[in-house]
Amino acid sequence: MNKNNITLYTPTIGLRLLLILCALAVVSQLYLPLPILPQLAHDLRVAPGVAAGVVSAFGLAYAAGFMVFGPLSDRLGRRRVMVWGLAALALVSGTIAWTDSAPMLIAGRALQGFIAAAFPPVVIAYLAERGTTRQRTWSVAWISTAFLSAGLLGQIYGGTVAGRWGLGVAMLPFALVYACTALALSMTPADTRQASGPSSWLAGYRPLGRLLADARLRRVYGPAVLLLMCFVTFYLALDIHAGAALHAEGITSLTARAVALPAFLAPLAVAVVMSRVGAQRMVMVGLCTATAGLALCAWAGTDHLHGLLGASVLFVAGVGISVPSFIARVAGLADAPARGLAVALYTFVLFVGASLGPLLGQITAQWPLPYTLSLLAALLGMGALYVFTGRNAAVSAMNPA
Repeated sequence: MNKNNITLYTPTIGLRLLLILCALAVVSQLYLPLPILPQLAHDLRVAPGVAAGVVSAFGLAYAAGFMVFGPLSDRLGRRRVMVWGLAALALVSGTIAWTDSAPMLIAGRALQGFIAAAFPPVVIAYLAERGTTRQRTWSVAWISTAFLSAGLLGQIYGGTVAGRWGLGVAMLPFALVYACTALALSMTPADTRQASGPSSWLAGYRPLGRLLADARLRRVYGPAVLLLMCFVTFYLALDIHAGAALHAEGITSLTARAVALPAFLAPLAVAVVMSRVGAQRMVMVGLCTATAGLALCAWAGTDHLHGLLGASVLFVAGVGISVPSFIARVAGLADAPARGLAVALYTFVLFVGASLGPLLGQITAQWPLPYTLSLLAALLGMGALYVFTGRNAAVSAMNPA
């Protein structure tokens, strides 16, 4: 039951597995073209910078869409937004699969990114409020694992499938997953929420000021911006400063990323202990683990490549622990009527941070690798301190002298 004592449909195991697969397929769309940008530029007969617009157009529209579909799901219901969003995403993905014009492809990718945003924040809220505490925790953990691993698996899939048969062919299996998920969701009981008019939909944004004014939520959103920013910058710095040294050791940039793949399973460990230690403590564990991993990476530098890669696993594990812990924290703090908006805002700031990662990577491109990694460790360390001081303030308020 939710906070309003309304009994909600509990998804079956099969539907939960399909939602997790769909989460992987949706977020992988962002990373899918990255390995084949030079090939895409050649096929479309455009400059590499124009081909990169296939990625940036999706990403910018994707982030903007979070702030639309989260509040919309609060008004119209989670299921309805996901069904129509995934059906539209399947149609758009299947259509642009046959596009061979750069302007049309970029425009199609922007539309695809905006529609794709109807799924991630909504499915998180959907699963976070259905079933037992154990079911909710595990569902969010698996969804978080899918979101995180898409950054690597999406590139591997893009390099192998899109690299061989083209971007359009690679999108078709994803379109099938979207269509199947939409169909499966449409066969579940409708949400209890009733459709609202445009004025009520706009009223869904009214809690935004209250969410931002909540000091507890600010201590989620603030560090969340830093999380993916440091994640993206780390791997850009690794390519720039350690790429040649790694290749000399027979380690490709993709292999360097694959080393950390087991760390993407960290959200599952969170599910085991979350109910016992609480989301707030897990946030601290995640941020401190990521900070320690970055600090060890800075110490290893290019002089100890195997130590650098080993420490990267610790860093990625910290990110993997933090993401679902932040989600659980937001879901626990936000009231049910504003939960979709609160989760959407969290997802939005995550991808704002990710978009700042390349900029920070360029700013620090001329720095020695240990300096860059030390900066990232300091930023995450400050995020952890920000969370910790908030916890101490809350404890002090509960136990006045």
